[in-house]
Amino acid sequence: MLRPLIAVILIGLGTASARAQGSPCTYDSCALRVHTRFFSGVSIVQGHEGRRVAKVGMFAPRVDVLSGGSDSVRTHYQAFRSHHNTGGALTLVGALAAGVAGGLAGNSYEDKKTAVWSLLGVSLVFSVWGGAHLAAGNDQLQQSIWFYNRELPR
Repeated sequence: MLRPLIAVILIGLGTASARAQGSPCTYDSCALRVHTRFFSGVSIVQGHEGRRVAKVGMFAPRVDVLSGGSDSVRTHYQAFRSHHNTGGALTLVGALAAGVAGGLAGNSYEDKKTAVWSLLGVSLVFSVWGGAHLAAGNDQLQQSIWFYNRELPR
């Protein structure tokens, strides 16, 4: 007689603690989207209230909800990180080359005209190459978010 009573109590406590562990993640409360502001840049926000999950800068942020998602979500998220980090590095190299070219031009342009124009050409190539990687990364991020949102209950 005592065993069934203990079993009922344990089952009741188990279901109560399972309900208390967290509310279900619905589309309205957990869906991700990309939010862009002029001064604050690009952010990944969640839910209808727009909680910031990550800020996208020159290099790709870690987004736990995407890195812990399904295979499709993770695959596109990892591709986003790879493209975005490569694009950020290439764009940084392009900016550095432009800065060096500007410094040389300000110093003695006529003596270093070939070096200045060569560095500006390198800067343009690296900036365009970086921009292509950033665009590919943005596409991968959008796909990762789409797959994540598709799996949420409505």
